[in-house]
Amino acid sequence: MTITRNSIHLLATAFISGVTFYHIGTFGRSSSLWLKEIQVSESSYVVPFTIDSSNSYNDSSSPEYYKSSKTLAHPNVRTSPSRMTSYPHDDRRFIPRTSLPYDCGVVFFYHIPSTGGSSINRWLRGYRRPEFGNISYYQHWCLETHKDGSFHPDPLECEANFSTGMSEHIQNLGPNEWRVAHSHLTNTYLNESEDLLYGWRSDVEAQGCQLINAVMLRDPLSHAMSVHKRIKKKNITRDEWTEYLSSPTGSGKWNTVLDFFLYNNHGLRYLDDYPNGPGGRNPFNVTKEVKVARAMELLHRHFDVVTLEDHDMFMDKILDWTGWTRANRYKMGNVHKGELVFTKKEIEKLQKLLQNNGDFDFVDQAKVEYHGYLSYLTN
Repeated sequence: MTITRNSIHLLATAFISGVTFYHIGTFGRSSSLWLKEIQVSESSYVVPFTIDSSNSYNDSSSPEYYKSSKTLAHPNVRTSPSRMTSYPHDDRRFIPRTSLPYDCGVVFFYHIPSTGGSSINRWLRGYRRPEFGNISYYQHWCLETHKDGSFHPDPLECEANFSTGMSEHIQNLGPNEWRVAHSHLTNTYLNESEDLLYGWRSDVEAQGCQLINAVMLRDPLSHAMSVHKRIKKKNITRDEWTEYLSSPTGSGKWNTVLDFFLYNNHGLRYLDDYPNGPGGRNPFNVTKEVKVARAMELLHRHFDVVTLEDHDMFMDKILDWTGWTRANRYKMGNVHKGELVFTKKEIEKLQKLLQNNGDFDFVDQAKVEYHGYLSYLTN
């Protein structure tokens, strides 16, 4: 069969049109519309709900705050100033970045394990040194799984403590002051924390400063193979590790890139509307289509810096937007020095399970939208 140049052009155009239609028809709609289309159970917390004005954003210091479905809502009471500006689909990719660097603000790093985030975090912490700006740094995370395989006994308390500290950390910014916050294990459960994300942004922007939310993603298969090195730390066998994606919910000891981005490490975290009890890597037991759409919605609404295994791009954007010195050198850290050996059968199984879980769809879509992947087809 002969493929002409025109045929290639038509195929490329059709592909791009399909991607564009999918973007507009799925991610561009309100969460309520795509929820109805995918026919998700009404009890699932995959989209924001209506918040009760009697609930205060400042009550987040209490673990009880996270147990109430009313706090897992879209913040109709506290609307970020950035949402009042007419940006397409509430999408931070389209916010004009002019007059850089910004004068002041907070860099919020959402750290997905085994994505190179430890090196990024070490680099950010380096700015605490006086010669690099004496920038205030905040973190408060808790190990989600102990060496005996047991979960953290009270993840809600750890989550509440982080939220309280974060809310205090972003107050009283000076006119030329920057701060850093590091969110990691048992800290921020993005799928259920939009009121916090909007509230933090509102508080920072009310001071005339910028909140820069940043995340690093990774190829799903490479990520899954990387987390294998933590088998001994979680008291789990290799067979159990290769089975962890087979269950629709799983134990929560292992999380993929997509599942951690949405749900962090749930462990014993419990809400009344969890259909299968405490925790699990997919606590609302929803389909991969729902998870991918929700993850892209969260990226669009809340994240300013999104990179995929590109540390240089991550640092360049942070430095361009903050104006920090480049004298603080980046150093790789927490690198596994041993060999990771997998059988062909294990790799094939992981690929299939990750595909069924939605991880490849999520990362591929992020590549298209944030890294210009396949952009050559439009040329």
